[in-house]
Amino acid sequence: MRIAACFLLLLLCAPLCAQTDVYKKRAEFEQKRAALAADDVEGRRSLAKWCIAQKLKQSARLCFSEIVKLSPDDKAAREALGHVLEGATWHENDDARQTALGKTRRLTQWETLGDEQKAALKPLHEYWLAAEELAKLESGEALLAHTRKGEIEVLTRDYRIVSALAKEKTLELATLIEQAARAWREAAKAPRDEKSKTLRVQILKDNAAFVAMVKDDIESFDQELAKAQGFFDGQTCWLSYFDNWNTTERVLLHEARHQFDSLVTGKVIHMPSWYFEGTAEFYSMHTWDGKKLAMGKLVPEKNYSLFFCKKLLGQNKIKGAQKMLEDAPMERIEPSYYQNAWAFVYYLRNSSYAEGFAKWEAELLEGKHTAAAHQLEAFQKLVAPDLAKFDKDYKAQLKEWAKLCPKEWK
Repeated sequence: MRIAACFLLLLLCAPLCAQTDVYKKRAEFEQKRAALAADDVEGRRSLAKWCIAQKLKQSARLCFSEIVKLSPDDKAAREALGHVLEGATWHENDDARQTALGKTRRLTQWETLGDEQKAALKPLHEYWLAAEELAKLESGEALLAHTRKGEIEVLTRDYRIVSALAKEKTLELATLIEQAARAWREAAKAPRDEKSKTLRVQILKDNAAFVAMVKDDIESFDQELAKAQGFFDGQTCWLSYFDNWNTTERVLLHEARHQFDSLVTGKVIHMPSWYFEGTAEFYSMHTWDGKKLAMGKLVPEKNYSLFFCKKLLGQNKIKGAQKMLEDAPMERIEPSYYQNAWAFVYYLRNSSYAEGFAKWEAELLEGKHTAAAHQLEAFQKLVAPDLAKFDKDYKAQLKEWAKLCPKEWK
């Protein structure tokens, strides 16, 4: 199953009963498939329909692919796979069709170019761009690319974004996330070069579309993700759009940070779960005026995590240092885990313990502390020898920050 990388790396899984249900359906599919004759086209078509009804979309695709091998001109199976017909030839998608016609993907259209014309262009994100277009991307500008029914594409220097939102909103989010990537690259000393991967983002039109996508394909998506606002699947960031624009920005920054840690720095393997999620939450707390982004902020007037931390303090559920460092990864999506992780990381970066934490963090990301016990030992050596004093300082400061929440929030 394709699971959000942040959840996969934290050993997060759906409830056991839901996982078992998928396995049972897969086993039933394999039994039905094994019973088919090697050349049974109609049997595979019926099985594909059964798979779709059971929300086994990947298994359905396997059936349609087998039909195409047996009957290359089967129109229904080809269309179910998204294949496109050009004359008498089927292509896997429209991009393959355009390429077969000898066309080159430019920003807003496919063009027939001579060798000399194409030689003046350079490839980026599977597009061929002119020098002036590349210069705009390098300057931080986001460029509108292809449009199709219900979707548009936008390019930045780092990102290829497919969005169901309006052009203006998509361009704004593209500008925001490009600024984030540049700040992260600078901090990680990881400049972009020709070998850098394209970072992909997919924005759905609303949360209902997001939930439907997850629930309609139980093989591709862990069903716990229906409770989320977005996720990173190991390649692409997926997120909902919310009427609360700040929420949309926050989800994008959170998941994009997971993507950056996974695909750019590649240091996710060294990160304990609280650090992984706390760092993503830390960068998601931001200010943005449509032009200038500042991340890692307290933002008490918009920061619901800070508000809920106030509640957790009252319930004595804010975790101290030892509890955080020794805590097991999440087993399901749990808001209080994110709130604790954000508060812990924010405090460590904005307190008298910041210098020691920076040293601890550097050693962690170098892979020097792989086990929780080693991480705790290094934390006591570099950050806080007296954990009881640290916890007292931490909770006292969090109480002071919590007072900044709007009084109408209750």
